[in-house]
Amino acid sequence: MKNYPATWYERVPAEVFACLLPGEIQLLLCPGVGLANGGARYHVPFEIVPSELRMPNTLLWVKLGENMNVVKVWKRELEE
Repeated sequence: MKNYPATWYERVPAEVFACLLPGEIQLLLCPGVGLANGGARYHVPFEIVPSELRMPNTLLWVKLGENMNVVKVWKRELEE
């Protein structure tokens, strides 16, 4: 995380992809970047994502912490 400004990790666009493993939700970070909708897939524990935001295709903001782990998730509106 030393190569980029810290503000880049404060509000990363994301989208709920699926719930493929018990107790985890898969998110796409930076959807729409790259081939075939791109994005980086992250497995995130259920407890980090509020229950009302766990549906597939829900738009989110994600805060990344040390070692690029997801520490906070909140709803993203289309206008933002």
